[in-house]
Amino acid sequence: MDARLQALIDRAEILDVLHQYVHACDRSDTPRIADVYHPDSFDNHGTYQGDGHRFAEVVVESNKQFTTMSHLLGQSTIRVDGDSAGAETYFIATIAREQDGEPYLDQMGGRYIDTLERRDGKWRIKSRVCTCEWSVTTKVENEWHANSGFVRGTFDRSDPSYKALGLA
Repeated sequence: MDARLQALIDRAEILDVLHQYVHACDRSDTPRIADVYHPDSFDNHGTYQGDGHRFAEVVVESNKQFTTMSHLLGQSTIRVDGDSAGAETYFIATIAREQDGEPYLDQMGGRYIDTLERRDGKWRIKSRVCTCEWSVTTKVENEWHANSGFVRGTFDRSDPSYKALGLA
């Protein structure tokens, strides 16, 4: 196969891993979060530093205290060398929560710096460093789309994305 074509396939498959990770975090889907990590993976997410599969459980448990979570991925720089790859992906994570009955938004901008390996034909994260470049908490004074008819996402498989993506 032409090396350029293989490079495009590898890049697309790695981006699929990164996209699966944020979708699964935003939906509290433990198996799909865990699936992006190799069994012997390591994730440094600041206060959590340990096994990637265990991190999936930590995310879902943490989400129980939030109203919603969403990730926005920015540019990814990916370098592939055979069955190994490095990736740097910018992100903004937003969490809606309540504290003492008052709504707040927590936002963080950072980068996922990943080492990935292809094993048995599948790319997965071997190690991840999550950086925090900035963070902010804002008290929500007015939710301008409250009661406007928009569908709200859910922290489970009833979220409409599962049906649209064929994951239901």
